[in-house]
Amino acid sequence: MAASTEERRSPRGDSKRQAIISAARGICLEKGFSKVTVSDIAGRVGMTRSLFYHYFEDKDAVADAVLDDVIDEILERLDQWNHNREPGNVSKALDDMIRLLRALIADESPFSRRMVADGNAELYIKFIDRSADRIAYYIGDTTVRDFEAKHGLPINHVHETFFTLIVGLISLIRSHPDIGDDTLRTVIAQTLHIETYIR
Repeated sequence: MAASTEERRSPRGDSKRQAIISAARGICLEKGFSKVTVSDIAGRVGMTRSLFYHYFEDKDAVADAVLDDVIDEILERLDQWNHNREPGNVSKALDDMIRLLRALIADESPFSRRMVADGNAELYIKFIDRSADRIAYYIGDTTVRDFEAKHGLPINHVHETFFTLIVGLISLIRSHPDIGDDTLRTVIAQTLHIETYIR
């Protein structure tokens, strides 16, 4: 009998649960998530399929956990950047954001543009949407709040604006990988109405 949903809600710090997530990430990089099986993941971790089901309901539940794991890492990097950024240096902040956006779809990322080609488009879209949502909330609660305290806020609907901007920029970079950083900076500045703050 499969474990109940409540039993599968293991703490995020559980080492076996984390080993399953790490294995799924690794296999996903090797052959694409659509080709990953529960047996692949369990075998990589060295556990039985029944033990796997103690931690996750199915492969899709692991996919969600992998998404959250990758996004947590992105937010940790964003948090480090936020704590080390130069207050008032909007130009550098824009450059840093462009690097982060490019990293989200870099070929070495578990959720790179390769996923679309590997038959994982639905998972890729879910990743982009979930990333944009969490990044937009984070930026709104930190960087934008600080900018507003110093300069006022030239935009309305902060979360919605940043969500749309992030998703749009990722799509633009994915579709046109050769687009220059100067163009991206201009698009961001115009969208956020912060052109006068760029050096």
